[in-house]
Parts: sequence; C-alpha cells; structure tokens
Amino acid sequence: MKTFKKTEYNDLREEIALGKLPKFIGRTDEINRLTRIANRSINNNVILVGLSGTGKTSLVYGWIEKMIKQDIYKHLSFVQLDNEHLFRFDSGSEEGIYFKNVMNELPSCVLFIDNFGRSIYGNPSLLHNIARLYSDVLKNPEVKVILTMEPKEYNFIEREYPSFIKVFETVRFKKQSNLEQIQILESKLAQLNKDHKIIVSSIVMQDIITYVEKFPSLGQLPQAAISIMDEGIVLAKSINKKNLTDEMISDIISSKIGIPKMQLSGNEIEILKNLNQTLNSKIINQTKPVNKIIQTLQRAKLGVRNPNKPLGSFLILGPSGVGKTETAKLISEIMFGRQESFIRFDMSEFSQDHTVQRLIGAPAGYSGYEAGGALTNALQKEPHCLILLDEIEKAHPKIFDIFLQVLDDGRLTSGQNETVDACNSIIMATSNIGVNVILEAFNKGKDIMDIKFIQEKIIPELAKIFRLEFINRFDSILVFNPLTLPNLIDIAKLEIKKVEKRLTKHNVYFDINIKELEENIKPLLDERFGARPVKRFIEETCESLLVNTLLNK
Repeated sequence: MKTFKKTEYNDLREEIALGKLPKFIGRTDEINRLTRIANRSINNNVILVGLSGTGKTSLVYGWIEKMIKQDIYKHLSFVQLDNEHLFRFDSGSEEGIYFKNVMNELPSCVLFIDNFGRSIYGNPSLLHNIARLYSDVLKNPEVKVILTMEPKEYNFIEREYPSFIKVFETVRFKKQSNLEQIQILESKLAQLNKDHKIIVSSIVMQDIITYVEKFPSLGQLPQAAISIMDEGIVLAKSINKKNLTDEMISDIISSKIGIPKMQLSGNEIEILKNLNQTLNSKIINQTKPVNKIIQTLQRAKLGVRNPNKPLGSFLILGPSGVGKTETAKLISEIMFGRQESFIRFDMSEFSQDHTVQRLIGAPAGYSGYEAGGALTNALQKEPHCLILLDEIEKAHPKIFDIFLQVLDDGRLTSGQNETVDACNSIIMATSNIGVNVILEAFNKGKDIMDIKFIQEKIIPELAKIFRLEFINRFDSILVFNPLTLPNLIDIAKLEIKKVEKRLTKHNVYFDINIKELEENIKPLLDERFGARPVKRFIEETCESLLVNTLLNK
C-alpha cells in the first residue's frame, strides 16, 4: 500500500506474518457475520459496536488472520489506518486534499479504522467533512471498510448523519460466555507470566471475571480482567508467592473500588442471615417494615423472585425523622459496601416539566444530549446500588412514567436510546403523604403496618398524588412508626456511640446518666420531627464537651 505514508498505516498481512498481532478467542457468531458481510458484492462495509475493552480490535485482527490462513482475499491488502488523520482532516487544507486524493486512488483492500467514533464524537461539522471524504470509498465494492466504535459514538453518528450509517452493516457485540472469558485469560497468562512464573488457577480467573461483572467501574471484559490478572501476578511476585490467590485479587479490587476487603470477600449468605439483627439493632422501633424489606431482599438474592426486576422496590411513608433515609443508607452499606452505591435524588428538584429529562438525558437533537441523564448515568456506573427517591410526591407526574418501566422490567431507556439495567439495584422512595392519618392511627394504638389499614387509609391518600398503576408497581408500601420517648432515648444512645467512634483519636468515652439524658430528651419529643432534634442535641452537646476538655488541657 504505497499511497499512504508508512507512518500512517499498518500492513496487517505483514504484522500477522511476523506474529505481532494478539491471539483471538471466541465470538464465533460475530466472526461469521463479519465474513458474510465482507463477502457480499454490495454494502460490504462493517461497523463493530461495543464498549471499550470488549475486544473489537482483537476481533478484527482475528478475522483478518483467519482470512489470510484460509487464503481468502488473496488479491487484497489488509490495512489499518491511523485514526489520527481524522483529527487532522480539514477539507480545505493541504493535508485534507492529500487524504482525499489517496482515498480516491485506493486499490482493492480491507481498510480498518479503529476507534473511528472517538475522533468525531460531539463534533457534527467534523463528522460531515469525514463522511464526505469517505463517500467515494464506501461506494467502491473493491474496498471493504471496517470501523469500530462505542455505542454512544454510534448513536451520535446515526443521529447527525444517518446516511453515513446506512452504507454499513452494524454488528453489535454481545456478552461473551464464561468459558470464552476463561480461555482468553488462559491465553494471556503465558505473555503476562514470562518474567514471573506465577501459577493462576481457573478458579482465581473465575473470581476475577466475577468481580469485573459485579463492578463495571473496573472496566469491561475481557480487558479489565486481563489487567487485574496482570497486576495480581506482579503482586504475587513482589511478596514471593508462587500462586495467585483470591485473597490477593480481593486486595487489588478493594484498592481499586474502595470497598473494604472484609465486605468484598464476605459470605453473602451470612450477610443475608444477619441482616435482620444488623438493621433492627440500628433502626429503632421499625421492626415490621424493616423485616418486610429484609424478606424481599433475601428472596431476590437467593434467586427466588423474578430476576427481571430490581432486587426490591419500596414506597416508605411516615413522619420526618423516623429512620426512612437512615434505613436506606444502612441497607446500601450492608448489601453493596460502597458509599458510591447509595444514590440519593431529592425529587423536589424534579418538580418542573422541563427537569424530567435530567433523569434520563435529553433526546437526540436537544441540548445536553451527550451528557446523559443523572439516573441513567448513575445506574451505568453503579448498577449494584440503592437508589433513594426522597420526597417523591414533589416530583413532576411525568417522572412516575419513567419509573413504571424501572419497577416493572428492571430496565430504563436513556435519552441516548441505550437500555440501562436496574435488576441489581434496590429502589426506595420516601414520602410524607398521609402523615396526619398515620399519626392519628398510631396515637389510637392501631397497627399502621396492617394490610387493611394501608388499603383503607393509606392508598386513598396516595391516590390523590399517584396513579394506582404506579403505586401498584412497588413490592411493598411500608409505614414507619412515629417515635416515642423510649425510642428517642435509644436513638440518643446510638448517636453517642457514633460520636465516640468518630472521635476515636481523642480516646473519648461519654459516661451517660440515663435519668439526666431522659430529662434532656423529653422536651424534644415531637411526632412531626422524629429523631432529628435529638441527633442535633447529642452532636452539639458531645462536641461541646470535647472542645471544652481539649481547650482546658
């Protein structure tokens, strides 16, 4: 291929002969589809669409190697063109004219441009220039063009220049099988291990794959798994171990994503067994609603309930300060182990019609399209999460339509037309609707978690704001009890322990006089405000005592 400058392209036939390209494993369906498309007389250009790290580049290399070994396309050159030329291209520049002349004179070849979409994403004018540059090439049946790009880049091009997309066949990457992922790691092991000779079992490889699948922030398979195995081999060598172990891998994962190692490697069955005791020891006087949450999550985690829905969805009612948000935070911490896994939305910020799209992202053609939505972005980044919709009654009614899909099918379609999975999330919505009804019933000694009370008294209150089909999508409607004086004293004790824990470096311990504590808490009892005044009192009192002690040392 003499028409390009040597620094601007790779002769893939030559590189394969020299053994420079990586070995490719799996994706038989995609390889066969690529072969069929490339062998067609017309429309034989291909776009491979997949997330970064899923093996798009390796697949093209593997396909080309297969074509060469089978002696197919004897007359064709296999050329990888540096996509940097897309950044430098300007139709009126000398360099732009050079590339246009080269493109018009291309001999028969397979022309591969990796990460094509990265060069033009978000730049419509550059896209239009490049589309015009390639227009004649794409019409030439003797030149087969293969591009790779990510889904968001593909969607951008399809929106801005649909006629460009139409001259390609699109092949979307599916998730590879577990067996193929193991085979990929095994094939990479010799290369990564040439200076170390560390033994990596298939069990450890499976652990690595499981971690990457659970925590998308690590990256995409198989690239992320290869990277973690590489780091694990280096770690094993540095501490003079012959075997890479799951414990070493959990050390690496913990440092990468910030989950404590104990939480990361904990037995999920044990966590589920202890969930009742853990939550009810920290959430005061809410045993019935908390147990309802626990039962739902246990069924989900043990695979008993419908897997095509969130792990659990709950509409939680009750006065302010009774533990609704605190319950959500604790469940997120116990189930997922990361601060980033607790995602709170103040629904009063989504009360206007025009703010609705902020959750899922603006549709194509509107300002902010590329930025995505707050909810869809959060789920893509942290699919294993708890989403708290605080004061949901303050949201615009259109918001409820968005959540119908999430609560029913465990998925959400973003403004960029991407499907976002919510099946590994927990959805909690809080509301102060019906507080007066709840307080009146509680003060009369009624069981406010009783099904009959919820159906006859609470649902009519909810129906004033929400459509019944929306209310019916939640797994449970939970009513939290107002707090009594003994409850507030128990909460005060817990808050004092939190302060002591926070001030560990000062070796602080508070000697509690229960009677005196009760006398101070009693004036703060107000069913409308719950535990919040008590928490403020404990924090201010304890911190003031410590400050006085430190200043008088």
